[in-house]
Amino acid sequence: MASIVRASKYRHVFGTASKREECYENLRVSINAWDTNYVCANPKYMAVNWNAGGGGAFCVVPHSQAGKLRGDFPLFSAHSGAVLDTAFSPFDDDIIASGAEDHQAMVWRVPADLAEREEEDVTQPLVVLGGHGRKVGHVAWNPVAENVLAVASSDHTVKIWDVGAVVVKSTLTGFGDTIMSIAWNHDGTLLAATCRDKRLRVFDARSGNIVQEGAGHLGVKGSRVVWLGNEPRLVTTGFSRTSDREIYLWDSMNLAAPISKLNVDMSAGMLMPFYDSGSSVLYVAGKGDGNIRYYEYTDDKLYLLSEYSSPEPQRGLGVMPKRGVDVGKCEVMRFFKVASNSLVEPVSFRVPRKAETFQADIYPPAHAGRPALSADQYFAGQDAEPVVVDMETLFRDGPLIVAGEAPAPASATKFVRCGTKPPPSEPSQSSPSPPVATQSPVRRLSPAPQVALPV
Repeated sequence: MASIVRASKYRHVFGTASKREECYENLRVSINAWDTNYVCANPKYMAVNWNAGGGGAFCVVPHSQAGKLRGDFPLFSAHSGAVLDTAFSPFDDDIIASGAEDHQAMVWRVPADLAEREEEDVTQPLVVLGGHGRKVGHVAWNPVAENVLAVASSDHTVKIWDVGAVVVKSTLTGFGDTIMSIAWNHDGTLLAATCRDKRLRVFDARSGNIVQEGAGHLGVKGSRVVWLGNEPRLVTTGFSRTSDREIYLWDSMNLAAPISKLNVDMSAGMLMPFYDSGSSVLYVAGKGDGNIRYYEYTDDKLYLLSEYSSPEPQRGLGVMPKRGVDVGKCEVMRFFKVASNSLVEPVSFRVPRKAETFQADIYPPAHAGRPALSADQYFAGQDAEPVVVDMETLFRDGPLIVAGEAPAPASATKFVRCGTKPPPSEPSQSSPSPPVATQSPVRRLSPAPQVALPV
């Protein structure tokens, strides 16, 4: 009897580790035991938590400096405790937030002369965000509103900051133990969080109210959460009572019980979930092993596509935003893998196609790196869909870098909010898909007018 193979454009996606000269070497990656990814990235930089002797620091490395990092490369070093988490702003590639054991979060601007500095660390953050009673373990930028940052602490609270005004707008409480992970939904209205008390919670980020709450994984180890794009669905990873590693799929509107449960294997390392909304593929990587499994999400089911295996175990992973992938090579995902205490290795996932034209069927519009709302509009209660850009822009001009040091050229790509109608002066689109960038793109774009960060 013939077997039935489920059709999928991503069934043959494969992962490839970068060549040695394209890796980042001579690093001193943090050895802190906190459950973190250790690394984050955008189309311009890669940042890694640093193993600093006394105080806390992290290092931001331009992609042009890939290879063996020189010994006197400058660090970002104003924290008095070990840095536990970092996150680049989705709207300005030169802005990065950090959280540390000194009970503080900080927001920084990467100086333009970073690579030319010699033994001159960056010691002045733009903003210091205090008020927590214990270490800050997680920082996460809102995906829609500018200058809105979630800061999670071991004091069992998450503070939602208006960074431009340096004001806490809401505080999320109700946690019974240490917060293990936080994640914004696609339009930045809800924040999901997993906790060591084995509960999964979804909050209204502006009011601070708990919208949904349910029992999560039953194991004593930690768990993580990720949203599945614009679907009202969540995925959590964690452990069973018998230490089996698990993946749960949830309806965010009803956390009474998961939609489905998937037993992965028995291992001690945390499973790190990452979701690519453009391809509807969930990547799950295990800490301490060299495997990255990937599943396609369809009709409330997760179908295993394949598995990337490496003899080098990963301590952590960072992910490149979609606007930074190599569209010309059909790349759909790129990870930055902490392969050792001194090495970060890019791993590229590609669809095996040989084509000289843009592959529109595997590249729907992606996040454009432009805010849809100001912080004031967001906290006043306005909602908006993320601003998106046609991925053919990247095919023609390469990765889309957003920065704020120069005005937008006259030929800059126009962006409109997903789900809105184009201005009357523009011709209507015949396609029912959301409006996206339509004019000739440029590689560097200044962000939309925004509340200036304090200097």
